Amino acid sequence: MRNGLRVLLVALVAAWALPVHAQWTWTPQTGRWVNMKRLPKETAELQIEHARSLMLQGDHRKAMKETEKFTQYYANDPLADENLFLRGEILMSWGKWMEAAKEFQKLLASHPETKRHDEAVAKQYEIGDRYYDKGLERMQKRFVFFNKKRPLKRAAEVYGMVVENQPFTAGAAQAQYKIGLCHFTRKEYTEAAYEYRRVVEDYASSDYVDEASYGLAECYYKASLSPAYDQAPSQLAIEAMDEFKARYPEDERNAGLAEWRGEMRESIARQRLQTAQFYEKRREFASARLYYEQVAGEFGETESAGAAKSWLEANGGVTHVGLKFGARQAQ
Repeated sequence: MRNGLRVLLVALVAAWALPVHAQWTWTPQTGRWVNMKRLPKETAELQIEHARSLMLQGDHRKAMKETEKFTQYYANDPLADENLFLRGEILMSWGKWMEAAKEFQKLLASHPETKRHDEAVAKQYEIGDRYYDKGLERMQKRFVFFNKKRPLKRAAEVYGMVVENQPFTAGAAQAQYKIGLCHFTRKEYTEAAYEYRRVVEDYASSDYVDEASYGLAECYYKASLSPAYDQAPSQLAIEAMDEFKARYPEDERNAGLAEWRGEMRESIARQRLQTAQFYEKRREFASARLYYEQVAGEFGETESAGAAKSWLEANGGVTHVGLKFGARQAQ
């Protein structure tokens, strides 16, 4: 009985060991056993093609391992940039978009003269668009409570890579505009305005200046506050709207901007009127008069101007002419 058990155990161990042993081969050159499965293909080109074939078969994990073998055995080969580009393609195909974008960035940083430069940047742009589309989809869903805005943040990050890799080109202008668009969609109006301003200033001859100029006005309008708060954003909005109109007088969007401009003017006038009333309550009539005159003189088209004029008529009329506090004349 015991002998039979021993025979069975030996047979099982032998059966388990055979396939393992078969992976190892004695190499006289090294004087040691070598695991044949861990060796790369005979040439760098064959190694890349092997990894690519695994990617096409959908075996992304194995494909990545084969690219790691390339790095281990053929790191100094002229095809090293091709291996990095392939790694980006594998990760992109695998759905790991941000990792892919960073792999392409690694390629461009370590091999700036690679013939894959434009293709790598195009892949990054594609990844940015994928994140942006995913972000828009999430923003439109009502019951997404976690990481709703993350794809848009990642889209902006990847578009930033494009701008860095192809500065002052048409593609960079488009990517720069889309960075602003990502922030705007996330309701980060201050950040969006900054990115739109970069389009206007750095890419003045691009096709995206008109959209960025309009976006700039829209950002300042969205960021404006009620009359009880600082009206600097309202003034910036007016300036951006005037700038857009001066650049593109025939643009049909000027009609909508004119309405927004009226709201901003009214908001600034209302704040000035409240300041005048504040000084009046404190019986500081000289200071109150200055603000009442400003509202009546510089914001004549607003509702607040009527209240200011009534106060001035009841208190001796206008005595200060041409006084300005930084607000611009209505045009």
